[in-house]
Amino acid sequence: MEEISPIQEVEPSSKNGTAPSENDKEKIQRCAQQEADSGSIAESKHWKLTKKIVQWVLDKWLVIGIVIACIAGYFAPDVAKPHGYLHSEWSIIYGAVAIIFLVSGLSIQTEKLLIHFSNWRLHLTVQGLSFLFIPTIFFCIVLLVADFGDKAVFDRQILIGMIVTGCIPTTLSSNIIMTRLSGGDEAAALVSVTVGNLLGPFITPILITNVFWPTMDRSFDVVRPASDLRQLRTLYADVFKQIGLTVLLPLAIGQLIQGYIGFETMSKWVKKLFLNRIATFCLTLLVWTAFSSCFATGSLQKMPKEFLILVIFVNIGLYISFTALCVLLSKVRIPYPSFQWRERRFSISRLGVLDQGVFIAICFCAPAKTTGLGLPIVTAMWTRYPEDMKAKIQIPVVLYTIEQIFIAQALVWWFSRNKKRRNAAEQQTFPADDVAQ
Repeated sequence: MEEISPIQEVEPSSKNGTAPSENDKEKIQRCAQQEADSGSIAESKHWKLTKKIVQWVLDKWLVIGIVIACIAGYFAPDVAKPHGYLHSEWSIIYGAVAIIFLVSGLSIQTEKLLIHFSNWRLHLTVQGLSFLFIPTIFFCIVLLVADFGDKAVFDRQILIGMIVTGCIPTTLSSNIIMTRLSGGDEAAALVSVTVGNLLGPFITPILITNVFWPTMDRSFDVVRPASDLRQLRTLYADVFKQIGLTVLLPLAIGQLIQGYIGFETMSKWVKKLFLNRIATFCLTLLVWTAFSSCFATGSLQKMPKEFLILVIFVNIGLYISFTALCVLLSKVRIPYPSFQWRERRFSISRLGVLDQGVFIAICFCAPAKTTGLGLPIVTAMWTRYPEDMKAKIQIPVVLYTIEQIFIAQALVWWFSRNKKRRNAAEQQTFPADDVAQ
């Protein structure tokens, strides 16, 4: 039997030729409206689902980009490795980093930079942890593994790489990106990474050769580094050329453009041109290069699995512990002696709690390490050794810097969630205060 639609059921017979009644017209309109509503509801559900997926991708696109970069680095390491098809030693190591600092120069007010250059507590916390506390912890772990571990499994070259990892300064690009995404003080992060990377070429070789090496046992003599700092002249020239071209010059250009156009106008253009997203995309390129260089040598695949697992979990535990220490140092009001000149007496004062934005910058800058200085230092200090040996020393540096990006992503989520909660609490508090008044 032929199916009859609801509209056809109420349609008048053509035989009698009578016009449809008012009830028939209402039924026809209701049926048509129901069909239109059902179609629009189905369409709206598909649109909402698509919108949610697109929004999720936009929110998590940095994580997705990093995962894609890791996969690409594993399956095609020759594309983005240094001296590979893209010549990433120039196109990414110089180009991508320069774009990140150019965007920072366009976005950050000059007054904030000047304020944080004189922020002694910021420098003591970040540089003290980076060059004193963290190297000591790495050194103690290496001594324990060297004394109690199996020498056939725990390669001395990789253990030396762990010491190098602890001694190098904080990373340049990812700290600024993560601080910005978390709602922290980007100017504080920029000043911290600049100061750290200017001090690093001098402090790191001294820590390795003069502070830690004299206490190492004889089994490490097979990887003895260059002790004469004059042999590191090439390192100094390369590192300061890189910092000048990728950090200082783009930052200065950005500040000059911002000063000419004006901060408010420049901020609008930064949003219109999506410059912050472009800078974040440059971070994924750096991750791609790091993974490609790691897999291109093949040294990671040859590393004993027991040692690889140990290094990975030690890095994760140390990074989380260092971040927790940063939280403690930033939130606890540490007592310190002060002298009151008028009363001519000493008293005990307490440091105030750090500003939330500076606190976030410290949590990202203090525990982080950089391949930008770590890999050239290994090349310069172990220049007379074969490439496969230098590649082994570089493994802990690369692993730590890659892991810190993934852990920093979790910190971005945590800081962003706390910021939303604080903003919601403030919005609830202010209306209540207005009513009370």
